[in-house]
Amino acid sequence: MPSRADVKTLQAANRGLVTLARRDLQAFWATLDLTRPERARDLLLEFTPVLVERYGEAAATVAADFYDDLRASERAPGRFSARMADPVSVERVQARTRFGAQHLFTDAPDQMLTFLAGAVTKYVLEPGRATIVQSTAADPAAVGWHREARPSESYTSGCRFCQMLVSRGAVYKESTVRFAAHDDCNCVALPSWDANAPEVDAMAYVASQRTSRMSPAQREAHNKRVRDWIAADAD
Repeated sequence: MPSRADVKTLQAANRGLVTLARRDLQAFWATLDLTRPERARDLLLEFTPVLVERYGEAAATVAADFYDDLRASERAPGRFSARMADPVSVERVQARTRFGAQHLFTDAPDQMLTFLAGAVTKYVLEPGRATIVQSTAADPAAVGWHREARPSESYTSGCRFCQMLVSRGAVYKESTVRFAAHDDCNCVALPSWDANAPEVDAMAYVASQRTSRMSPAQREAHNKRVRDWIAADAD
């Protein structure tokens, strides 16, 4: 089982990649002429997929190295190397960017930068999470993967949606389940070779699969409902 130090190492690497990606996004944003929203939108449609691909590949590499090192330390039987996941497709990134570009045509165009920062965070980290998930499905010795949550910058008390999916050490064993994540999600996927690990409750499977099939507009509405629920519960 990964130690807390192992988890922190992976989380720190992910935060470093997100910091760099957001830095580059901010620098590019500063070059845009926001008085020409159509031109700004078109430039972002070109730039954002390239940014996501660059740092998404790095996240997949980090996750693959993490998997292989952890597998060796766990003394898992047989020989296996992690399967690196592909970066998020250009089409997905452009669809999300185009959806958020509506902010450019308002009196508050800077909201687009906030929107994109969240989307970039999610899409940069997705290949790393997918690398762990796909590798556990392909590794004959692995029994599944589990989710490790930590308080995020957006939700200082921890995201309730993420906490619901953690399930206290249980693992996802169904190979079709994807890693559900909201924008600014700091959770990581961790492999398991523990044959005695319990399986995640079916309700968590449903929640995970539901969010993975949402369109950008549906996901934005879903994330807003989650945020509103958290805020109401905290009052």
